[in-house]
Amino acid sequence: MEWFVVITGEIFDLEELSKSLNSPGLCITQYRNEFILKSTDFNLLKDADDVRNKANEILSQINGAAKLALGMRKPVTVASVGKINDDGTVYGFVSIPSPINLRTSVSASLTAPDGTIQESHQGDPIPSWITVAQHDINVAKALRLFGKDINDWVNLYRIYEVIESDVGDKSSIINKGWATENAIRRFKHTANSPGAIGDEARHGNQTPPPKDPMALSEAKSLVETILRNWLCSKEGHTKNLGTSYNNVFARTSN
Repeated sequence: MEWFVVITGEIFDLEELSKSLNSPGLCITQYRNEFILKSTDFNLLKDADDVRNKANEILSQINGAAKLALGMRKPVTVASVGKINDDGTVYGFVSIPSPINLRTSVSASLTAPDGTIQESHQGDPIPSWITVAQHDINVAKALRLFGKDINDWVNLYRIYEVIESDVGDKSSIINKGWATENAIRRFKHTANSPGAIGDEARHGNQTPPPKDPMALSEAKSLVETILRNWLCSKEGHTKNLGTSYNNVFARTSN
């Protein structure tokens, strides 16, 4: 018996994720009209509720990585939990209407000297980020926070604090070239000042607002840039997830 999870989200995001998450340890693949999440983490679980909880944990990281890499607007969620019995029968599919895809995929092809064609996709960084998150609680937390459907000052500041704590201090971020001292100062001052952003501020006391308060859109861009650079710096400490994975449901469709 083998567990799988039917997931739902925007078609664009699911298709892009399936191009990059395709290892034996973790993959998203299309079967019939549904998208399926498979993970070796499901193998030792006996109960469908445990599989659902583990899938939600995995998706919390995938959503953060996909939001950063793909600009994902709505999180991918669990639709149902299913299983493949030893006799090949499949249980657990539900019919999920998928939103219309209004976004365009970006990919590139490179012909190697031996004539083979190598394709790259927007979501290609995601597997290595998820691998890092499995061994690094700070990365896991940052991806969970970034993947939330929340775009306010408090959440952005939390993400920044995770990264600053991980690298040591603000000067480390500046010295690595991920952000300027002025940008970080404006971000922190604005985020903490009710005089600048009202009730959205982290603090309730009336600290003087900065002379040049940062717009929320600028704060999002700043945190995204720092987060992406931080994740890339982490990639060198782990190996990418496996190699290409064949359709895990091939034996059930023959």
